[in-house]
Amino acid sequence: MVNVDAKDKKILQALDRNGRLSIAEISKKTNIQRDSVIYRIKRMKKNGIIRFFHTVVSPSALGYEIHSFVHFFLHNINPQRENKFITYLRNHKNVVYLAKTTGKYDYKLSIAAKSLTEFDAILTGIRTNFSDIVKDYETASIIQEIKYDYMVDLI
Repeated sequence: MVNVDAKDKKILQALDRNGRLSIAEISKKTNIQRDSVIYRIKRMKKNGIIRFFHTVVSPSALGYEIHSFVHFFLHNINPQRENKFITYLRNHKNVVYLAKTTGKYDYKLSIAAKSLTEFDAILTGIRTNFSDIVKDYETASIIQEIKYDYMVDLI
């Protein structure tokens, strides 16, 4: 576990609100000296607190009207087959999120599709290619995002 102090938290909050802020703007908004901001951001990146900077894209603005979570329950798995499952999903352009989970389901993923037909084809492709290990699945379409948070407030 890495120690994060009040100054680090201020920097993270500023970046969470606007990841495109310059060092000078972060310094001004947080009242932390510019050199200290640079040092702290580099340290947080090195220690894995800041994993990456990215843009959050609206799927519907790009024509992906279907954005659904899919939970998979697997059975009869061996490490090689599970790795092929992961690789397939990791490399599928419409799979925008993938996580191994605890509980009833083994994997949770998010699929972005332009139509229900495309979504069904993607899901059918996964189920067909891995029919030997996919025992069950459940879908949950996103109707409205209520909160999207990168956990800065937990610090």
